[in-house]
Amino acid sequence: MANRKASIWTYKKVDGKWRYCKPLIGRNNKIKPEPGVSYYIRWRKGDKTIWQKCSSAADAAVAVERQEAYLTAFAHGLTPAQTFKQPPTYILFSTHLAPWLEEYRLSHRKESHALMESTLNEFHGWCKKDYIPKVGRVDLLRYRAWCIETQKNKPRTAANKMLRVNQFIRSVLGLPDGKGPVTIKDAKFTELEPTVYTDDELVEFFKHCDSWRTAIFKTYLMAGLRKAELENLTWEDVDLKAGTIRVSSKPDWEPKTWEERTIEIPDELVTILTELPHRGKTVFANSSGNMYTHSWDDCKAIGEKAKIADCHPHKFRSTFATRTLQLADLKTVQSLLGHRDIASTMRYLARASSKKTREKVNAVWA
Repeated sequence: MANRKASIWTYKKVDGKWRYCKPLIGRNNKIKPEPGVSYYIRWRKGDKTIWQKCSSAADAAVAVERQEAYLTAFAHGLTPAQTFKQPPTYILFSTHLAPWLEEYRLSHRKESHALMESTLNEFHGWCKKDYIPKVGRVDLLRYRAWCIETQKNKPRTAANKMLRVNQFIRSVLGLPDGKGPVTIKDAKFTELEPTVYTDDELVEFFKHCDSWRTAIFKTYLMAGLRKAELENLTWEDVDLKAGTIRVSSKPDWEPKTWEERTIEIPDELVTILTELPHRGKTVFANSSGNMYTHSWDDCKAIGEKAKIADCHPHKFRSTFATRTLQLADLKTVQSLLGHRDIASTMRYLARASSKKTREKVNAVWA
């Protein structure tokens, strides 16, 4: 015999777990509303159990009577079978961002995840659009312009931010490569020549360093390390007898582009590191033995004392690259810098050859 019964259920937290429960019944034999509880009606359709959410206790009471009336009519052949239209799936920032970022965290470097998380949260707060399919090309181009004009980001940083948002949108919408709101062409910008320290600036900079900070910034200069590479450098990575430093992966850190490398260092840096006290596992541990992470702030402060404009740690890496390119070939410098593609290393070529070019120009007009 066909089922003709429907029942009302609540969905609520009991002893810390969410459960379906029978509703509370008041003295008037009606459902007693409960705060923070969802109401459902349930019935059987063949071997399947069907659940239908209701907006309130009163709505559930009406819905269960209506459903039982339908089931009775259907059992007597007076009405066709019910069909339920599935509600549309809304692809929202608010519902998709957290799970997507968690998957991204599990498959990418910690630093990459931090950048992606920061960018997407910033974009969502700026854009105000929650329905992802409504985010278009103009929104992403305006976001890039806002990053440059309001946030004072450099064009490269703004372009990278825009492409991160584009990657998220493509992923959640299931779009193929090249089919997102923007493309690589939209992210093009004028590539500025890398800035480097002059000989006089380096002399003046190190005049204002104590022995510990001299070791830090000499390592930046003579090994061409990135900030995260210097912070994660351990004594196990340093071979003072061989005169090498190794950029290697750690349990909680991976080198950029996932590539380890060994860097030959000059005798001056070997001597400096030999005399450096061991404060902890990392080479440049702070006074508490923990990882040192303030080189950017320290570099800026020293630069202000030395009256050097645009002073930051990455400028030492640029100086290392241009000076090394004056004596070594591109492939060697690419390997020392840890660049995945040769194009990244070629950015430093013009600056590296500028001194020789000037000598040739002077010779022409001598």
